[in-house]
Amino acid sequence: MKTIWFVLAGAAGGVIAGMGMGGGTLTIPLLTLALGVEQKLAQAINLIAFVVMAAPVLVIHFKNRLVDMPALFKTAQPALAGSALCAWFAPEVPSEILARCFGGFLIVLGLWQAGKTVKQKMRSKKNFKPKSAPSSALNCRILGASGREYYPKQRFDE
Repeated sequence: MKTIWFVLAGAAGGVIAGMGMGGGTLTIPLLTLALGVEQKLAQAINLIAFVVMAAPVLVIHFKNRLVDMPALFKTAQPALAGSALCAWFAPEVPSEILARCFGGFLIVLGLWQAGKTVKQKMRSKKNFKPKSAPSSALNCRILGASGREYYPKQRFDE
């Protein structure tokens, strides 16, 4: 029966990751709080699943020209350095501290997103509307971090 719960936790994390929200945001708390997995093991499971899912997704995004290369080069190097540094020290950090850091990160992220939403709502005196319309499969225009527009190779409305 516990195997079914692990499969459901993985599926829930996969669905959230497929929507672009970060599956670990859901998977790690499910594994630690609901299934009693130690924090280090939950994070390791999440990282392994991420690598397995990210590789084909990255290939697809490159193929569809959805990768903002200037932003990639600006963020990849510090991210790799930070990941390597934290991976070096992580085995020495107790699981309880990792759990508290992850929880604190989620709280800060939630507050930041809430503040951003309130700020946008206050700016527009009218009804709240997101800055950009959600992309649709029929007419897809994606703005990269550099502000340049990226279009998929194959357009569905042609």
